[in-house]
Amino acid sequence: MGQLGTTVKGINHVGLSVRDLSRTVEFYRSATTLELAGRRPLSGRPAPSATGDPANGGPANGGPVSDPVDVAVMQGPNAYLELTQFAPAATAGPRVLPVEGPGFTHICYQSPAPLELYTTFIDLQATPVSRAGAPIDLGGYGVLYGYARDADGIMFEVEQLDAPPFDGPIWIAHVALVSPDIDRLVDFYERLLGVAPYRRVNKVTGPRADEVTGLDDVRIRAAWFNVGNMVLELWQYVNPVTARPGEPAPFEAIGYNKFVFEVADLASEYERLTAAGVEFIGTPTGTNGGREVFARDPDGNLFGLQQRGPDDAHSIDRLRFIDWM
Repeated sequence: MGQLGTTVKGINHVGLSVRDLSRTVEFYRSATTLELAGRRPLSGRPAPSATGDPANGGPANGGPVSDPVDVAVMQGPNAYLELTQFAPAATAGPRVLPVEGPGFTHICYQSPAPLELYTTFIDLQATPVSRAGAPIDLGGYGVLYGYARDADGIMFEVEQLDAPPFDGPIWIAHVALVSPDIDRLVDFYERLLGVAPYRRVNKVTGPRADEVTGLDDVRIRAAWFNVGNMVLELWQYVNPVTARPGEPAPFEAIGYNKFVFEVADLASEYERLTAAGVEFIGTPTGTNGGREVFARDPDGNLFGLQQRGPDDAHSIDRLRFIDWM
C-alpha cells in the first residue's frame, strides 16, 4: 500500500452496466467464485448522464432520469465489482467495444492453470475472442492468455498461471485502458498516482499476439502501473490503429462505466489534482460508503476518487494487496 506517492490506496472497484443483473451475478459467481457482497434496488435514483456526475446526474446535464436501478457488489480477494442494471430504455442497443479500443476494454482474472478458468467461462456461454478456443502460451514463461466476452459483449481476459503468486482460485489482476496516445495517458496517471510505470514495452507483436487478440499483424505499445491491490494496464495499438475517442458513452451504456480509486485523504487529492489541471465533475459528495468525486482522463475514461470510513465493509483495507512485485 505504501509504494504510491500519493494517498491513493488502490482501485476499490470496477463498475459495469449490464442488461440482466441476476444473470451477470450468477455468471461471474459461477466462473470465478466472486462473492455477492451486497445487492440493493435503487428505484428513483437519478441515472447519470454521459458527462454528468455519476453520483448525482444533475440538471446541468439534462436533468435526472428516474429509471429504476439495481446494484450488486461482488467481492474478489483484492477488489470489488459494482454491477448496475438500468431500465431497458436507458441501455438499449448493442455496444461492443473493439479489442483495439479506444477506451476501457477489459479487466483480467488470473487463476492457477489447473483450474482451467478460460474453459469454465466458455462452458458458461462466454464467447471466445482469442482464436485457439483455448488460452494461448505467448512466450513459454508459464502464463496462458485468452480473451472472451460475456452475454452483454463485455470483454474480459483470463491469465492461467503455472505458478500463481497468490493463494486461491482467482485474482483480479488489472484494469486495461486502450489509448491512441499512450504517452499522454502514462503522463496523466503518473501524475495522479505519484509513481512511474514499473514496466513499459514498445513492441508487442507476433503470431501468438494475433491469436490472443483475434487480430491480424497486431502491434502494441504498453505500460503497467502497480496500484497496490491490482495493476493499471495501458495499451496503444499501432496496428490496427487505435482510433481517437469520440464523445464519452452514457454512464448507463452497457460495458465498463468507471473504475474508482480509494484514497486516504479525498480533500487533499481533490486539491492536488485540481491544481494539476484535472477537471472534476462536480465536487466531493457524500455517499453510503463515505465521500467521492469523479473525473475523466484525457481519453474520456471515467474514474473516481473515494474515501471510505475505517470500518466500512467495502473498503479495500479489508482486502489483499500485491506483495510480490
